[in-house]
Amino acid sequence: MTTEDQQVPARARTHHVALVHDGAVWSADGALPTFVHADEDDGDPTRTATRHVADGVHAAPPVRLPKPDEDVRADILHVLALRDDPDRVTGGTWLPIGDLPEPFGAKVGTALAQHTGTAPRQRPDWFRAGWYDRVEAWIDDLLTVRGRRRTGPVRTHRVWSISAVLEVPTSDGVLWFKACCDHFRAEAAILHRLSERLPDLVPIVVAADEAEGWLLMEPLAGASDRAAGAPQALAPVWAAAQLASLDWLDALRASGCPDRGLEPTLAAWRRVLADDPEMALLADDERVAVLGAADEVEAQVREFWATGLPDTLAHGDLHLGNVAYDGQALRLFDWTDACISHPFLDGSHLAYFVASDTAGEDTDQLVGAFAEPWREAYPDADVDRALALAPLADLVFQTVTFAGIAAATEEGAGDFTGVVAQLVRSSARRVGALPADT
Repeated sequence: MTTEDQQVPARARTHHVALVHDGAVWSADGALPTFVHADEDDGDPTRTATRHVADGVHAAPPVRLPKPDEDVRADILHVLALRDDPDRVTGGTWLPIGDLPEPFGAKVGTALAQHTGTAPRQRPDWFRAGWYDRVEAWIDDLLTVRGRRRTGPVRTHRVWSISAVLEVPTSDGVLWFKACCDHFRAEAAILHRLSERLPDLVPIVVAADEAEGWLLMEPLAGASDRAAGAPQALAPVWAAAQLASLDWLDALRASGCPDRGLEPTLAAWRRVLADDPEMALLADDERVAVLGAADEVEAQVREFWATGLPDTLAHGDLHLGNVAYDGQALRLFDWTDACISHPFLDGSHLAYFVASDTAGEDTDQLVGAFAEPWREAYPDADVDRALALAPLADLVFQTVTFAGIAAATEEGAGDFTGVVAQLVRSSARRVGALPADT
């Protein structure tokens, strides 16, 4: 399919697919096959690209192409290594890569050279030649001893700068595979431990390779349905789980779960203000306001941590997109940001996203359900003050999260550009140092 003569919606991009095999690229009528993906479309465009012509895997991260003008979104180029039989690819012809017009030819050539040779610093392993073969061999060994077998190649659900999520067809249904970049490699070990402590609240782990950071998991009912009532069901259950985690925090630390309590959080946040590249994205007056508000922000974050509640297991990115709920079973997934920190960071984060998803619907009941187990367990704590300060503390916490991710991913990946700058602006707004509309 091509997009010639197609109207591309404002919130969509045109994606070009360069499917490569043995030095040649598949072409439809002399051009690369294309598809259009809008922001609201189901599925990830990396998934669509790998199935658009024939089974392939990304040989490099998707490439943003030069924009023809400032009023349109940049096209995306996917460079894929064929994993299917080339004789089964029909409807076009194989062309020498050198015959591709620019800017495609040079970018495809560079991607393939990096795929098989020297890759840029911090490029994840799933863009390297042979990685999928290693994954499939690991899966096959695991399934054999469990009386199952893989019935086809693994298929992309999503690949990007921080993780690869694949679907694994087996003789007993689809399994899910996940690998993380080095920054989040501990997720496999952390989730492995959590599956022993909270078996009914996290994904069912079939197997984990903690050294590689690989996970093989059963599918999650309701993972993409956003079933009604999920946040209300989750709030008290997650608070109870956090309270239970107080008895096994040392086991979490031993698995690599990071300490993101008060002092580590503030120290990292101060480093962001001092030298993070995104501070240059602020206007001069914004930067002055952010730096001028730093002491007040820190004072309120310290007050938040001093309200009398202990640090516990924290999901770190608790929103409805990481909750699987089918009306009965409830499970949290995507534990890349798991850490030991203040419990109300999760509650505040969840409430914010619920309010956003429901166009500002009142979330007092949700926050109350999350807080009630803490009121009972710590009657001397100032829970109300902690709830009032939690949104600011979460902004500081998330600033550190995204600065760390950006520093750990390949230069130019662009997946999180502008996030840190927006978070430090929001922190300054929260204490009145910037007007609400900046």
